[in-house]
Amino acid sequence: MSKHADLKSEYDGLRSCISEQCPNLDSDALMAYFTAAALKIWGSNLLYSPDYIEALSAVTGTDYTVEQVMTAMGCCGDPERRLRVPQFFQQIVEKDAREGTGHSAEVLAKLNSLLAATAMINGDFTVEEASTLSSILSDLFLYAATAGVKASEPPNYQDRITEKNEGSYLQNDELLKSAREIKRRAQEEREKAAAEKQKGSDKPEDTAPSLNITIKLTADESSAKAPDTQAAQPEETPIVTRPKPADQGETMESLLAELDSLVGLENVKQDVHSLMNFIKVTKIREKRGMKVPTISYHLVFTGNPGTGKTTVARLVAKLYYHMGILPQGQLVETDRSALVAGYLGQTAIKTQKVIQQAMGGVLFIDEAYSLAGETDDSYGKEAIETLLKAMEDHRDELVVIVAGYTDLMHKFIDSNPGLSSRFSKYFEYPDYTGDELLAIFEGFCQKNGYSLEEDAKTLLKERFEALYAVRDEHFGNARAARNIFEKAINAQADRIASQSDFTDEDLENLTLEDITAAMGGGAS
Repeated sequence: MSKHADLKSEYDGLRSCISEQCPNLDSDALMAYFTAAALKIWGSNLLYSPDYIEALSAVTGTDYTVEQVMTAMGCCGDPERRLRVPQFFQQIVEKDAREGTGHSAEVLAKLNSLLAATAMINGDFTVEEASTLSSILSDLFLYAATAGVKASEPPNYQDRITEKNEGSYLQNDELLKSAREIKRRAQEEREKAAAEKQKGSDKPEDTAPSLNITIKLTADESSAKAPDTQAAQPEETPIVTRPKPADQGETMESLLAELDSLVGLENVKQDVHSLMNFIKVTKIREKRGMKVPTISYHLVFTGNPGTGKTTVARLVAKLYYHMGILPQGQLVETDRSALVAGYLGQTAIKTQKVIQQAMGGVLFIDEAYSLAGETDDSYGKEAIETLLKAMEDHRDELVVIVAGYTDLMHKFIDSNPGLSSRFSKYFEYPDYTGDELLAIFEGFCQKNGYSLEEDAKTLLKERFEALYAVRDEHFGNARAARNIFEKAINAQADRIASQSDFTDEDLENLTLEDITAAMGGGAS
């Protein structure tokens, strides 16, 4: 047998072992996990070997191009990205904890053997590959230990590390340059994100949120296999900050209470409550073996800017997590600039990278109508088609919420049959009234330790009512309230800075003078 056939045999052995404990094992999920792990291990070398494609093809039965494998390696190779503990392993650990069995250890042993063979497929086991493999398995061992399941100890690969087999890698300066550029950009983006995050915090976070990877390669059967000397040249993609997963300490009740505490949005609150009630009843029917309707969890948020769409989307993502719809419940915000590349072919790659960051949670696309703004916009159409395919392939891992102006969003959804079939729930966000804008302003004051004098409050209410009365599609809503608040606290600072002594009231009170200055001396 060839080394690639041996690898396929190792994989089949792992699948058989897992199937015994998980009769309903999703073979595609196991294949996706193995593929992601293999690409991550290989990607740690920053070099490409022709053995990688042959190994993947032997295990998956599908042919891939150099561009596909190199692009996926570039996405997975970032050491800050971590693989999510797969569902099948979670089920086996839960069974071991419940029945006192030791199947987790058997699965880990077979997975260790398979991934070690994968690392050595081109004749070496580099220190980078060993470190990455150790990290992958350590996460699984830790998961089992946390659940009270003893699965021995993570393997030590120190004695198995070999010198890099230079002859097995494609010696191509452009390829190596491209790989190093990917790593450099990723490092710069991480440092930039960390610096920006630190600006708004008194102390650094104890731990950075890990990035989960779900990779599913799709072969391009219409194109011939690329020659081994061709290097992938993925276009630079804006890094979308990935928030932490849903807080384990939160509950459905606390999240719904937070939703209800938002100013205004009464119809939106009712829509969210109704959606959660429907999901709850549907899950009860499912548990009792009754028929359940097909549910689409994707949503369309329509309305003017500043009406709370992002805030509600974040809460919906967490609610989906607590309802068991999503495995994590984080929200990733994006727009056209992060999805569309400068030329055809690369847009799909760029969009897919953003999708991977949102996997397990909600992808929130603001001003989504811009993806279909022109009839000849091939780039936007490519992004939409990539998005639709991901929504179909990852029904249990990805929810998409699109947002924008009401009329434009209806035209956007109607422009593509795939969109109209997946997005059937619309939440309309009304503009805030004058009283609601005043309540939002007072909320900013309370949150930041300021108080508002009565005459200043009266002037603000008059101004907000006037703004509401003449509003158009460019009305800023809560953003207008925030802008005036920020100008007011700056005006207060200018007013009291020359004082030699300060009382608490001096530092807290926003006066009529401050509000007047914030509004340009009384003019809008």
